[in-house]
Amino acid sequence: MTETTTFDDPTPSPTTLPSPPYDAPDDRARSAWTSLARNPLRYLISADPWRALVHLAMSLVFGWLCFGLYVVIILLPFAPAWSYLLAKVERQRIVLLGVVPIVNPHPPLRERAFTARIGDRLGEAATWRETGYSLIIAAAAPFLSIGLLVAGAVVGACLLAPWLITMEPVMMFGGWVIDTQPEAWTLTAVGVPLAGILLYLCAGVSAALATLAQALLGPREEELAARLAELHASRGILVTSFEGERRRIERDLHDGPQRDLVGLSMHLGELQLAVEDEKIRAQVAVAQDRVEQVLASLRDTVRGVHPQVLDDHGVAAACVELGRGPLPVRVICRAGWYDGLRLPAEIEKTMYYTASEAVTNATKHAHATVVTITLSEFDGIASMEIVDDGVGGADIGHGSGLSGLIERAAAVGAELSVASPQGGPTRLFWTTRR
Repeated sequence: MTETTTFDDPTPSPTTLPSPPYDAPDDRARSAWTSLARNPLRYLISADPWRALVHLAMSLVFGWLCFGLYVVIILLPFAPAWSYLLAKVERQRIVLLGVVPIVNPHPPLRERAFTARIGDRLGEAATWRETGYSLIIAAAAPFLSIGLLVAGAVVGACLLAPWLITMEPVMMFGGWVIDTQPEAWTLTAVGVPLAGILLYLCAGVSAALATLAQALLGPREEELAARLAELHASRGILVTSFEGERRRIERDLHDGPQRDLVGLSMHLGELQLAVEDEKIRAQVAVAQDRVEQVLASLRDTVRGVHPQVLDDHGVAAACVELGRGPLPVRVICRAGWYDGLRLPAEIEKTMYYTASEAVTNATKHAHATVVTITLSEFDGIASMEIVDDGVGGADIGHGSGLSGLIERAAAVGAELSVASPQGGPTRLFWTTRR
């Protein structure tokens, strides 16, 4: 059942556009200094100072390991190798500070000989930035360790003064002679704020190391641009490959099973005319009807792969054709679609494929009674919202086909978001810039 395309007010405001379902935002920060800017009391009673201490301790361990490797001259030529491995750990370890992981600046290696791939890695600027990072933390580890040990010893002596004075009758703290318990407890009172200051100091050092890692271990703009260009090229190959495969399937269906079914139907028709027995003629007629039904179903399949109306009249008209199946489809056109808006062929094909799959899923799995497809365009952004009134509960990660639709949208530079709560409705929101 097909419902006629409808049109809304021709001068809509941005608020008339459907709003996409948003995922929960990632609460991780971009900078390791963000948590240090919080209220001091709230910061000190949170887990952040202790996570920073763990990060700093691990940094010092890795720094001493690199120091040991660098001082062994025979291992120096392998510095890029251990720096590469260290960088892989550092990009993920930064999450201890509540920061998003660092993006890997290395492009994927092509299938080549092992020595050739080593040469590729050595030719990348990112490899030598990683080597510089390992050299910096190797040089800084001894100084940081000594400084933090001295500061920790001073704060520890202040906090433990009442216990230490029981073993040593007289304690010297700078020019202050401590030989009584009240004086020791006074020193402990001084040590409490010093401990807080030390925690801040350690967190600051940890944040500085994380900032250094972000500066040296992440990708540069030119590297991101090269990766983006490569991604666009691979997407183009993917789209071209799919189009070639689609045409091959369409051709094979037309030249193979469809031609054979037409021939079989004609043969059954001839047989019906040649047979005089009415009973046999009736059975032949039934068989011919079934063949015609199969042929019609096959033609619908071929048309569903890539309907001619999509090439002739665009996405809106092709979506209306989806309502020829058992499930009613309502198509609503909003701003920008009144004058026969057309998009690049690859985008229109992907939009139609998404709508077709959504209608199929709503029919087979969601037990929906109607699907509404809303096409909008505002300020250079074309969007398509598909809503069914089914039971919902579609899971992107468990064979629903939705992950494939998301990847297909990404292949043409578009975005697809999905919301399908239990009980419905299922809502797909597809957007692309014209």
